[in-house]
This record gives sequence, C-alpha cells and structure tokens, in this order.
Amino acid sequence: MDKAALKHEVSNRLLLLDEELRSFVANAGAGLWRKAIASLYYASYNATCALLWSKGIRAESHDGAQSMLSLHFVKSGALPRDTARNLNSLMALRHAADYKGDVPIDSGDVLEHSKWTLEFVGAALLLLKTGAVAVDLKAVEEALGKASGLKIAPSPRRR
Repeated sequence: MDKAALKHEVSNRLLLLDEELRSFVANAGAGLWRKAIASLYYASYNATCALLWSKGIRAESHDGAQSMLSLHFVKSGALPRDTARNLNSLMALRHAADYKGDVPIDSGDVLEHSKWTLEFVGAALLLLKTGAVAVDLKAVEEALGKASGLKIAPSPRRR
C-alpha cells in the first residue's frame, strides 16, 4: 500500500478517534457512564487502528487489533507492557456497558479507565507524529486536551 493510501486510512481512524473523544466528554459530562465507557473503548480502538495502519497493518477484528498492537508496538517497547491487558479490560467493560444492564457502571469506572485511555491515546499520537505517515493531528490533540481536562467526581460504589 502506498503512503497516500496509508495516510487516508490513518486519517479516517483519527477522525473516528476525535469523535469518540468528544463523545466521551459529552457523555461523561452528562453522567452517562455506560456511554462514556463505550466512547473510551472506541477511542482506544481507533487509536490502535491508526497506529496499525501507520505501519500498513489492517486488523480484521477487535481481538486482532489487540494482538497486532502487542506484536508491533508493545513487544518493540514503543508502548508499555500493560497496554494489551488494559485494552482488554476496557473492551470487557465496554461489552458489559453495552449489553449487561445488571452490571453497574459508575463514575469510578470511568475515572479508572479514562486515565489509562487518555494516556494511551497521547502515546499513540506521539508515535504517529514520529512515524513515516504524516497526518494532521490537531483536531485529535484538541479533543484529547478537552477530555484530559474533564473533571469527574467519583460516585459512591454500588453494592
């Protein structure tokens, strides 16, 4: 795949990442914790796919994206060793948020997972800046800044 095609694919994922970060801010601001978790997961998933596309790698599934991220970015030391574990944990919580109404999801879950997700997205953007595919990161960086500045008050845990 040529650089123009790779740039197109990475840019598409960055557009989706930008929208998920903005969705996270709106949902968390409205106290919609399940939707905020879903937005965090899809932000991390689209950051993952942008990184993979920057190396010409297309993931066929969410699990495949995690595997390829581990192989090409964690194993090389470009991302922390706990990246795959954190991404997998967030994916499981997103699944519960979307499909299991009896599983409680609250601001504490969002606080816990937003810290890692926003750090991961920041690390992904740094890798994209120094990568071989030049893309415009301004909108995503602005959305990341707004998401990072969001104040979420922890709620009492349900029992």
